[in-house]
Amino acid sequence: MANTAPVVTIGNHSLLSNHWQKIQPWLTYSDADGNSAVSYQFFDSGTSATSGYFWTPTNSHWDANTVIDVAASDLSEVWLRSGSVSGSETLWARAFDGTAWSAWTSFTFTTIPNSTPVAAISDQSLHINTWVQASDWLNYTDANGDAATKYQFWDSGTSATSGYFWTPSNSHWAANTTIEVSAAELADVWIRGGSTTGSETLWVRTFDGSDWGNWDSFTLTSTNSTPVATIGDHSTHIDQWVTISSWLTATDADGDAITKYQFWDSGTSATSGYFWTPTNSHWDANTTIDVSAADLADVWVRGGSTTGSETMWVRAFDGTNWGNWDSFTLTSTPNTAPVATVNDQSLHVNQWIKPQGWLTATDAEGDTITKYQFWDGGAGTTSAYFWTPDNSHWAANTTIDVSASDLANLWIQGGSTTGSETMWVRAFDGAAWSNWDSFTLTSTNTAPTATINDHTLNAAQWAQLVNWTTASDADGDAITQYQFWDGGGAATSAYFWTPANSHWAANTVIDVPASDLSSIWVQGGTAGGSETMWVRAFDGTAWSNWDSFTLTSLPNHAPDASVSNQTLHVNEWSQVGNLVSYADADANPAAAYQFWDGGGNANSGYFWTSANSHWAASTVIDVSAADLDDVWMRGGAATGSETMYVRAYDGIDWGAWHAFTLSTIV
Repeated sequence: MANTAPVVTIGNHSLLSNHWQKIQPWLTYSDADGNSAVSYQFFDSGTSATSGYFWTPTNSHWDANTVIDVAASDLSEVWLRSGSVSGSETLWARAFDGTAWSAWTSFTFTTIPNSTPVAAISDQSLHINTWVQASDWLNYTDANGDAATKYQFWDSGTSATSGYFWTPSNSHWAANTTIEVSAAELADVWIRGGSTTGSETLWVRTFDGSDWGNWDSFTLTSTNSTPVATIGDHSTHIDQWVTISSWLTATDADGDAITKYQFWDSGTSATSGYFWTPTNSHWDANTTIDVSAADLADVWVRGGSTTGSETMWVRAFDGTNWGNWDSFTLTSTPNTAPVATVNDQSLHVNQWIKPQGWLTATDAEGDTITKYQFWDGGAGTTSAYFWTPDNSHWAANTTIDVSASDLANLWIQGGSTTGSETMWVRAFDGAAWSNWDSFTLTSTNTAPTATINDHTLNAAQWAQLVNWTTASDADGDAITQYQFWDGGGAATSAYFWTPANSHWAANTVIDVPASDLSSIWVQGGTAGGSETMWVRAFDGTAWSNWDSFTLTSLPNHAPDASVSNQTLHVNEWSQVGNLVSYADADANPAAAYQFWDGGGNANSGYFWTSANSHWAASTVIDVSAADLDDVWMRGGAATGSETMYVRAYDGIDWGAWHAFTLSTIV
């Protein structure tokens, strides 16, 4: 069966000059037998050096009138490039399906002329010595939509002070030099304003990969706004000093820093005001005084030595231009001395206070008080005194100078004892001192109060005074010490006890630090009765009044000791401590015991202690309460009964003898 040749078609196409296009999207292939293309051939009849041409990976510029073989698998790698100038040419293409070639199909390929790009910068103004990126001003357009590939700049300003271009490769491009940069480097192109004011013409153009656009000129104007320095009219007291910086206002519309100032004084009288600087203590009138901005704080004006007015001037320099002279009137006026007062005051002894809170200072002309002087007339060693950071105790009758800014650092301490003294204060307004103002400072103290209520104790009962004592101080002072006094002189009366003395004698002052109050005790008397005791407190400055209280000692109740009737076997032992019952109505513990054996028979029972293994009958046996467990009782050597006795001592009184029967059994 005969094979049908394939068919290839390509329509006519146009491209902008020097543009690339893949052939594949333009080509249409068909085959009636359904055979796939195996290869293609292309042919270019445009022989002009500026005409379009084919490109493949094996040949970057195929000559005209050459058959170009391309496998179908490589069709996507076949490109067409338009001519470098406008014009048309005829191209051909055909396909092979493995058996037959299609007919050649021709198409017209037209190169469209390129529209040159446009780069434009409008006229611009820059503050002198200011930098700007050229890209911030640049406007680029291309009718064909081509991207810029590079730019050229030109600067016609030849003055040494004119603006200029900067790039990383040249920090100051000379005038009348072509400066070429790639589009990718446009952000690295800077323009700097001139170092002085003025205008110059600059140019820019761009390249779109095919053509350069026309040069576009723009005017660069370097500008500077002159600074403005002003001083309002002012008045000073005669011979008063003022720093000029406190009056001066300087502004610059461009934000430039002021670098220096000039001053001028037109007052030629010998008594007129004048300028002072560290380099000249009295500037002559009608002289230009140059001062760097850094030294402005060192420029002073002094008021005239008599009343009157004069005109002075000031102007500022921003590093480029001087501002206009600004005139101001300086009037020298008489000075009214200020007034400083402190009312009479009271302080607690040793209390600290800032006299700033007491002080009132006024000036009829509204002058600022610049310093104060204080004086202390109290020469006593215990009187109040002034304190400053540089002197912790100012001596009396000494002038104490304090700047107004340091007034908060001045303190007064009240005297260490009560009393009054006279102090003084005066103020200075920068020109004159006020009169001295006296005030009385009284050091006060309210004595504390200490009280103990009447109390009752059992005979010989102990009590801690801290539980009975109440102390207060109206000034809030801490109690530092107490004193106690015992008015009971009887041998059986109550008494005070401290760790330093176990029995304080009556009518003796007993000193006790407040921290040791819990260590003082009182013991009730050993016989019933009442006595008067006293207490007072000390706040570090003064003693309170003595406060009396009655201590009543209740009569003592003798204790009761007993042993119930006992039965023991012959020669059997029994520990007496387990047999004794003790009771005391006052709750006093037993201090001692006594035993008595009434059995006089040689075979009767008897008492034993560690001090005597066989106490004879009818003998008083003394035993401390602590040794009660050492008392034993033994049954008789033969059967029978006998009477024995016991009694107890509570430290004050002996109880009655208590009899009990000891029976000895087999």
